[in-house]
This record gives sequence, C-alpha cells and structure tokens, in this order.
Amino acid sequence: MSSGDTKYVTYNEIQNLKDNKSVLLIDVREPQELKETGVIPGSINIPLNTLEKTLKGIPSDEFHAQFHRDKPDLDTPLVFSCKAGIRSTKAQNIAVKLGYSNVRNYKGGWLDWEEHIKKT
Repeated sequence: MSSGDTKYVTYNEIQNLKDNKSVLLIDVREPQELKETGVIPGSINIPLNTLEKTLKGIPSDEFHAQFHRDKPDLDTPLVFSCKAGIRSTKAQNIAVKLGYSNVRNYKGGWLDWEEHIKKT
C-alpha cells in the first residue's frame, strides 16, 4: 500500500485490498446505504457514529465475532471509505486521534468505485 500520497488510496489500490488480510478496509456508511448501493469487496462496515466506540471499546473476541477480522492493532494499516470522502476523512481523523499510525482514506469512496466498475 504505497503511493506518493500517504493519506489517500486510489481505486487501483482498493481493488488490490480485497484479498489482502493485512489491511483493514472499513466502510463508514450506514448499513442502509450499503443495502442500497452495494459494498466494496473485502470491506467491513463500521458506521462513523460507532467507529470510535468500536475501535476503542470492543474486546478483540467481540470484534472478531462481529466482523470476522482481527481487531486492528495501532499499527495495522487501516483504509476508510464512505460515499464520497467526507465521512471517511472524519473516520481517518478519529483513528489518528485514537493512536492508529497507518491510516489512509479512499477519498473517492463508493462513487469513485462505482464509476470505475461501470467502465469494466
């Protein structure tokens, strides 16, 4: 996961994350939005309004039971996405505030993903 800009990831990088279990791709949209639009493969859903509580307060075993992924350590690479980049930027800031050191943002979000998959 490396590009010139350390804060953001591109569509191509997101495409490569679906099979990369060392990076946690977190969609911070509401569950209803995911039902209406779909999800980026390999992502888990933690709505923005529960993100801080989830990352900070849920024990590892509960996190794994709910998301089928290991709870991230403070150095686990995290990538946040949403619809268009506003909530994922807020999520990125929350994670940094909590002490996560390897945090990036798919700023184009679902709209960028959808635009690319329509072309293929």
